[in-house]
Amino acid sequence: MYEYNTQQRTLEIGGVKIGGIPGFTPTVLIGSIFYSKDKLVLDPKTGEINKPETERVLRELADVSEKTGLPSMLDVVASSSPAMGTYLSYLADATSMPLLIDGSGSQDVNLAGIETARESGLLDRVMLNSLTPETSDEMYARLQESGLKSAVVLTFSKDAMASAAKRMELAGQLLMKSSHAGVTNVIIDTGVVDLLTLGLACKAMQSIKDKYGFPVGCGAHNAVNMWAGLVPKFGKEARDPALVGSSLMPVVLGADFVLYGPVKHAHLVFPSVAMIDTALSGVLLEKKIRPDREHPRFRIG
Repeated sequence: MYEYNTQQRTLEIGGVKIGGIPGFTPTVLIGSIFYSKDKLVLDPKTGEINKPETERVLRELADVSEKTGLPSMLDVVASSSPAMGTYLSYLADATSMPLLIDGSGSQDVNLAGIETARESGLLDRVMLNSLTPETSDEMYARLQESGLKSAVVLTFSKDAMASAAKRMELAGQLLMKSSHAGVTNVIIDTGVVDLLTLGLACKAMQSIKDKYGFPVGCGAHNAVNMWAGLVPKFGKEARDPALVGSSLMPVVLGADFVLYGPVKHAHLVFPSVAMIDTALSGVLLEKKIRPDREHPRFRIG
C-alpha cells in the first residue's frame, strides 16, 4: 500500500518519534496554543496567561494523547519576543511535550524563542516553525550559531500555491539550506491555505516522502478555516466533522504529522486519527510487522 523509493527516516524530538512507514510509527499531532485571540492569553505583549485554565487544557491534552497512543507536540504561537520567552519558560515546566517556536513569521520573535530554549537547556526539545523560502540568510546564520538542530520546513510560496511539483522543488532547496546551517532534524510541512491546496499538499507530501524520506505532514485545519461556505450552507454543527475530515485525509495518504489547529480540538482529532493509525497497522500484518505496545492499535480497543 505504501512503497517508497527512499528509506524512511524516523526522527526523535524531545523523546517523541516521528516519521517512518505509515501504520508503524504513530502519527504525531501538533496543536496550537497561545495563538491570536486564544482565551488562555491575558496579555499577548507580556505573555501573561490564565494558568489554572492552561493547566486544565494541558492535562486534557496529555490524557487524550495517553489514551490514544498518539504523541502530542505544541505549536507555541507568540506575537512578541517577551511573550515567547514567557510561554516557553512556562511550558518547559508545565508539560513534557516537544515545543514548536512559532513567531508568526517574525524573525525577532523566533530568535527570542531560540535564545530562551538555549539558555534553558531546551534545544533538544524545541523546533523552529518554520523555515520558508522567505527565511533570510541572517536567520540561517543565527540558527547555526545557536546550535538548534530541529525545524519545520514549509514548502510553500506564491509560485507553489497551485503546484505540487513546485512544493517538491522547494523541499530540495530548503533541505539543502537547512542542512548547511546544521538543522538536520527536519519535518516537512507541504502548506495548506484552503480546500484546493489541501489536495495539492497531500500530493506533494507523498512525492517528498518518496524522494527524501523525511517526515511529512501539513496544517490541514487551514482548509476548514478558509471554507467560507461551510457554516452558511451547512450550519455550525458541520465545523467539527469537517475539521476531523481535514485531519484524516493526510494521515490516510501517509502523513507522519498533522497540525490540527487549536488544542481545544484535541478531543475530536485524536480518537479519529488513532482509528486510522490502527487500521493502517493492519496493512503491515501481511509482512509480519508489528508496532510496539505504545501504538494506538493496543490503546483504543
